[in-house]
Amino acid sequence: MRKIAGFVRMAAMGLPVLFAVSLAEAQSGPPTAEELAAQIDALKQDYEKRIAALEAQIAAMKAKPPAADGQAAPASKPTMRTGDNAFNPALGVVLNAMFVDRSDEEVGLPGFQLGHESERPEKGFSLGHSEVSMSGNIDDKFRGGLTLGLGAHDGETEVELEEAYIQTLAGSGLPDGVRLKAGRALWTFGYLNEQHAHADDFSDRPLPYRAFLDGAYNDDGAELSVVIPGDIYSEIGGGLFRGGDTPFGGSESGREAWSAYARVGGDVGLNSALRLGAYVLDGEAHGRAGAPHEDEHGHGEEDEHEGEAGNDHEDEPGHAEYFSEGSFAGDTRLFGVDFRYTLAPTGNAREQELILQGEYFRRSESGVYTLEEEHCVDPGDVDNSGEIDGTEETHGHEVCEMEAEFERLNGDANGWYAQAVYKFLPQWRVGARYARLSPPSDAELDNDISTFSTMLDWTNSEFGRVRLQYNRETFGDVRDNQLILQYVMSLGAHGAHSF
Repeated sequence: MRKIAGFVRMAAMGLPVLFAVSLAEAQSGPPTAEELAAQIDALKQDYEKRIAALEAQIAAMKAKPPAADGQAAPASKPTMRTGDNAFNPALGVVLNAMFVDRSDEEVGLPGFQLGHESERPEKGFSLGHSEVSMSGNIDDKFRGGLTLGLGAHDGETEVELEEAYIQTLAGSGLPDGVRLKAGRALWTFGYLNEQHAHADDFSDRPLPYRAFLDGAYNDDGAELSVVIPGDIYSEIGGGLFRGGDTPFGGSESGREAWSAYARVGGDVGLNSALRLGAYVLDGEAHGRAGAPHEDEHGHGEEDEHEGEAGNDHEDEPGHAEYFSEGSFAGDTRLFGVDFRYTLAPTGNAREQELILQGEYFRRSESGVYTLEEEHCVDPGDVDNSGEIDGTEETHGHEVCEMEAEFERLNGDANGWYAQAVYKFLPQWRVGARYARLSPPSDAELDNDISTFSTMLDWTNSEFGRVRLQYNRETFGDVRDNQLILQYVMSLGAHGAHSF
């Protein structure tokens, strides 16, 4: 304390002297020796009084007795934050709506079963796929998340439990780099499956995701991942799942599917990065089928207008209708590989960025496809008992029954897409994507399905984006031109997107 007081005394005496000398020189020239000595003596007396007073205050503080309990007084409580992100769990809403126009009423994906998520968005204004989510740390060892999807099908609003999971945090007791995730989640398979649809670079999922995964695979189960220490990013993992979601669509034991994956990545030079991955998803399907839907005129799949506005499966050769309209039971395995390359030409990805991305899927399955068809007969042809086997329906004066036909078919099929997205200004991006889908070999369809897409989007902030997209979907001689105007707005907490 004496050293500090001495230093303060020297500074207090020296600085005013220098200031006084400079001021005096500026006004009347250099002072005489007697004048300078008098000024220094006066300043010295003044600051010695002040330093003595400060030392007396310090001594009084040291002499003050401690608190009665021998503990220091508690620190003041921090002021509570009032921002939305201060809550645990953090709450967020994503509004994802669009306007759609297209030239062809009903194209579909011949040779593939379509669920609600793999169908094209409704024509005109639609809600799209909006979400309500909450997430946060449960304690020092676990984190949890819940996401509800909001959509509209056939004029009715639907609520879907998209994710409800827990996952371990660092320090949970598992080895470094090991993470366990359990519940219902968007599991690790390919690049897009792990992220929500509103985070995609295009308004709709590419053809392979629509055909093989009904948009995304979010089954019930658990997944273990391990990040391997090293100079480059390396991760391996796998999971065990119920098998209730596409591409399986049914479970008897509650553990019908499993997955495994490996991926590597890292920087390539100064301003670019690359990530590669390989995946397998395997399981048993029990009656996997597409979602029932109606055509644009409100008629069912089996009515008389199907040949005009439906999927025209009656005109498809071979066994195509089994794959499109039937149900499947048997073994199914899905392979996938992906890549993603990013480049920041200026060294700052916020200003300019080029993203190249692609995925390839191959589905191999062996089992039985079941197709139910309606057969109608004139009442005069019914036997005397008045009964026919199967489920009976009456269409006018006819008596109809549903008959099931079975075929053991090979379901090998593949699909891929490649896309490029370029941010040419901080708020503007342009992109192009080409996707191709090859129907199952036993469907005996002569043509592949392809889609070419272009998009332009404007991002005002990380919470708001507006996008204009054009699709040209082709199957044989059929061309469907689609125009999509989409907005994606986030309210509340908003998680960061992956690499």
